[in-house]
Amino acid sequence: MRLALLLFSFLALGTTDYVEAQVRRTPEERRTVRRKVRRHNRRVVRRTLRRLPANTRPLVFRNVTYYPVGGMYFVKRRGVYVRSFPARGLRLRALPVAAVRIVVRGIPYQYADGVFYLEKQGEYEVTAPPVGAVVNELPEDAEEIDFDGVTMHELNQAVYKEVENGYEIIEVLEEEPEE
Repeated sequence: MRLALLLFSFLALGTTDYVEAQVRRTPEERRTVRRKVRRHNRRVVRRTLRRLPANTRPLVFRNVTYYPVGGMYFVKRRGVYVRSFPARGLRLRALPVAAVRIVVRGIPYQYADGVFYLEKQGEYEVTAPPVGAVVNELPEDAEEIDFDGVTMHELNQAVYKEVENGYEIIEVLEEEPEE
């Protein structure tokens, strides 16, 4: 009995299920993967507001007016306010209440509703989502996509893979230039 218990404990401790390999892809491989992204034909939740709360103060950045409401940002389109993500580089004096601290490769970020912030000179700057960051949950408006045959989620130009303790950013898509 003791021998069986000892053998079992060695087998249980010797598994490598928790080990993940870091894979480096060449630029050609990255382009190939991007071509394989297919969006599912499902309705994506879009958050809209007909009216803004009374104390909403607009933020103007690069000729776009953002209205922060409850940690999310809205822009006015056709008489309603539509959920949007702020442009990278926008600076705020205060973070949304729901912001959480996430450290990625030694760099501390703040995360709230799909937006990542870096602290710079006493302010918080909107930054690109860092590859490797793991968040506990995604907002409802994360879009489900088919990424090389695997179901992933896209939100704010980042592709998230579901992992054991949340969602991990595996790639940041390039922003498409507006024509």
